[in-house]
Amino acid sequence: MGNSQKEILANILEHQHSLILDSWKEKELVQSLLLQRDIHPDFFITHFGSRVLDYFISVLRSKNAPGQCPVISVMLHFFQRRGIKLDEVFHICSGMRNTIVDILLELGIKHSDETYQITIELFELNFAGVIREYIEVTCPNKAKNKKISAQKAPVVCSAGTSKTEFVPQIKTPVKNEVLQEYFAKDTDDGVTKVLFMSDDADDMMEYFAEVPELLSQAIIDSDMTKIADVAKIFAKTGSILLRYSPYLDSLALSMQELSAALHEHPAQFMEVLAENGDDMLKLFDAVSIDMDRYIQRFSVENIAMKNAHHIHEPTTLSILQIISMFVPQEFEEGEIEFF
Repeated sequence: MGNSQKEILANILEHQHSLILDSWKEKELVQSLLLQRDIHPDFFITHFGSRVLDYFISVLRSKNAPGQCPVISVMLHFFQRRGIKLDEVFHICSGMRNTIVDILLELGIKHSDETYQITIELFELNFAGVIREYIEVTCPNKAKNKKISAQKAPVVCSAGTSKTEFVPQIKTPVKNEVLQEYFAKDTDDGVTKVLFMSDDADDMMEYFAEVPELLSQAIIDSDMTKIADVAKIFAKTGSILLRYSPYLDSLALSMQELSAALHEHPAQFMEVLAENGDDMLKLFDAVSIDMDRYIQRFSVENIAMKNAHHIHEPTTLSILQIISMFVPQEFEEGEIEFF
């Protein structure tokens, strides 16, 4: 698999970027699957599809390793909360592959050409990672701390797949029982009640406690690896928040935007941090303080209360302001809209 052929393919995908995304979202099956789950195709392409394609290009240029895309992880948690099945995830992702294949054939690149083979092999590698991760997302082993014997049995996933392996024997299908209990009905008014699970609250508190130190180390040591660590924190927090979809989607996706921007533009971020660190750090502090308040509040108070999303708007705007400070081009076509 020659590097020159990879660069040729990367250039093709870069030049055909808009066409690929437009064709992908217009595929009838992709549109149907997304709209069935009340996901607008434009929303999907803007917040997930475009980032996935950019990541694919970066893998071809050896800037990233295959199967390590933070956007895909957030996307899969989002899909899981919207009830999208594994075969549907496959069809949605295949829409991108089929669109690119169509473009290659239109450009005269034949099935036997190395560039075409690279495309298929790379998609297969990434598909394997997506399928593996989605099975993990939709079939968590809730019984791992219980004293139960392991024996050979089929595992039936909520994503609609099955496989046979040595797993703990249980009497009922594997489900997301822990999350489901937080979506029980209030006895008073029948309104859906959603609270932060204690493990999620603890994780988020731990994550955001690390942010100030990481940013300080980045400034003092001019260490861009610390920026990557901050990006991971926002990606992981976004994934957690999407478990409570649709109530925290706008906040979660703004964090995903920041994570992706930090991954893609670490040098620009470091430059702004060095020149205008006080203003940047104040915004990060504001986000951390807001998150602390949210975690404390929504561990006991209903996330799904009427108009609760307005509580998160200032934090979302702070996150978007951070992005605008080091990648202002993201806002040249107007403010990012999440819904």
